[in-house]
Amino acid sequence: MNVTGTRSLTADDVIEVAGRVVDEHGADALTMRRLADELGVAVTSIYWHVGNRDELVDALVDRLIADMGTLRPRGTTPRERITSLARGLRKKLLDRPQLIALAHERAKTSAMFKPVEEAIRRELDAMGLPPGEAALALTALRTHVVTSVLLVRTIDRYGTVQEFDATEVFEFTLRAVLDALEARAHHT
Repeated sequence: MNVTGTRSLTADDVIEVAGRVVDEHGADALTMRRLADELGVAVTSIYWHVGNRDELVDALVDRLIADMGTLRPRGTTPRERITSLARGLRKKLLDRPQLIALAHERAKTSAMFKPVEEAIRRELDAMGLPPGEAALALTALRTHVVTSVLLVRTIDRYGTVQEFDATEVFEFTLRAVLDALEARAHHT
């Protein structure tokens, strides 16, 4: 019997376990043999359900992109909704570093960000920013989120002694950016 219990193994089962392997051990640890062992099935069964390793990695990245599309704005004002989207994006990027790296390697970074960026763009429009400024604001917000994630990764990787809370800095700067955007929206 395999780890899926009494039901048959599915491609989703393989992709789920593959994602867990990558999250916990890195992309280099993802082998068909390891997946077969984890799932309690023959290696040929893995190939049957997901194809070769490249196809499996593509499926993992596609699932990540779909997951990024599940971020929904929360709040009653554009500012609250943008804040929720920025926080949600930051959390997803922090939670899945190995899969994010695979998406980047597969040149799918822009596809990964697209759903969240479209939602933020709608909120910037609702805030009243002119289209040209909304595009710049979107770039600034994306850069802020990504920079915050890179800061956390650097601290984690190099054990840098931090004299500050990275989340507190992220929140402080996000508030400052949104204050400026709201002020700009009210002056146009």
